[in-house]
Amino acid sequence: MGRSWRHLLLSLFIVFAWGLGWLALWTISFYLTSNGQQATLLLPQGVHLALLILLHRRYWPALFISVIGLLGWLWQQQLMTEPVMLLSPFISALPALLVQRYWHRFTLYWQRLSLLMAAITGDALLHTLALSPFLTSPASQILLAAFTGGILLTPFVYLIYEYLRQQHLESLLAQETPNPPLRTSLLIWCSLFFIIGVGAQMVLSPEIERLLLIVVFLPNVVMAYKFGWQGGVLAALLGSMMITIARQIGTGFNGLMEMELFLSTQALLGIGLGIAISRQQHLANNLHRYRQRLEIELQARRELMEQLVHAEEDTRKDLARELHDEIGQNITAIQIQSMLVKRTASVDAATLAAEQINQLAQRIHHSTRQLLRQLRPPVLDEMSLEKALHHLVQEFAFAERGILCRFTYDLPGQPVSDTVVFTLYRLVQELLNNICKHADASRVDISLTLQPHGVRLEVKDDGVGFTGDLNTGFGLQGIGERIRALGGDLTLEGRSGTRVIVNLPTLFQQNQR
Repeated sequence: MGRSWRHLLLSLFIVFAWGLGWLALWTISFYLTSNGQQATLLLPQGVHLALLILLHRRYWPALFISVIGLLGWLWQQQLMTEPVMLLSPFISALPALLVQRYWHRFTLYWQRLSLLMAAITGDALLHTLALSPFLTSPASQILLAAFTGGILLTPFVYLIYEYLRQQHLESLLAQETPNPPLRTSLLIWCSLFFIIGVGAQMVLSPEIERLLLIVVFLPNVVMAYKFGWQGGVLAALLGSMMITIARQIGTGFNGLMEMELFLSTQALLGIGLGIAISRQQHLANNLHRYRQRLEIELQARRELMEQLVHAEEDTRKDLARELHDEIGQNITAIQIQSMLVKRTASVDAATLAAEQINQLAQRIHHSTRQLLRQLRPPVLDEMSLEKALHHLVQEFAFAERGILCRFTYDLPGQPVSDTVVFTLYRLVQELLNNICKHADASRVDISLTLQPHGVRLEVKDDGVGFTGDLNTGFGLQGIGERIRALGGDLTLEGRSGTRVIVNLPTLFQQNQR
């Protein structure tokens, strides 16, 4: 089927379908108002405005043909006395054009509902300005009729439009919508409130029936809170039906304007609350999504840092092994050769050269051992962490310095991760070195204890304290970054001495199974 034929068939369908719908809405409005002009501005006008906004402009002629034809027929049947009402469909085209211009720039429901509210207000004002000089009805009544019809039915048509659009997308993409505009629970709750409201209006005594109009506002609040803008729109429509029923059984209202004012008020309450709650839900969803994304990025960064730490430790270990195996053997060979030269040399100069070679070899050997200790302390390969730390504390000879040092090791065993073991050793080494050089302390306490979520290292002294931050903390910055990369945290306190607390929560838990 060609595109032109498809457009023609759709236009004919719109002419007949919208014509029947417009006539049905006008009949209901005429039953409520007993005025042909007011009936045109009430319910049919709200749906007409919504269709102008939601449909493509190539289908506008079909909409105008239906409405103009019916208005002309009603005027001929003297059900409508003012021919100026033929301009009403064209007046709504101006706000519809303005809203269509900005419609696709806003994709969120609450944003489009706000545009619809602006279009309804502008449409009501334009009708009042254009028609009030030619109609006998007061301008306030024209304004209220156009606004009431728009606020009741324009958002409802948009709700149905979104539901049909998402159903079409589901059929194309073969996947379910996570938050459809119309849900079974929404319809059930709306029906329940409607039945309760109508029953209350019809059953209770006439003396308190006027007070029962407050029943209309309760569903608006509950539905808007529970279902957002969808609940507010449906609750507003069902509330208007309850109000209409109340008026028809002779209770609650003294006139048409009072009823229209109440309809508009309860509809604005429901839709306004729905927009506000939908906006809040959108912000909460965005915040939750950004938080999840941040957690994923932080987890990825942490895993990357942990891999870097492990790679660094592996590199240190390999380099230390290479230095020990290659340079150590060569230095030993040089020393042996120098001793042979010294023993077999008959010239004093050769003996002196051999002695100098031996001294240089010993100096290189000592420097290499120092470098190996910095790269990878050999005690960690030869003994457990507890013994290595005891050995480290003894190397600092605190007793000879007049410093009382107490070391407490209260862990169930050796950590599995070499990276954790090396980090704890290096941290204790760095802290004790700082105490010896800068603290001027008389007492040092070192404790390594088991916590519910990991291992805890605490080193404190009674020295001069610490007056800077971690970035200037005597080389602690790199160790602090390493601890955070391993999933731990480092706390530094510098009042009344220095106190350093380190927690490594995750990596040590694997060692407690």
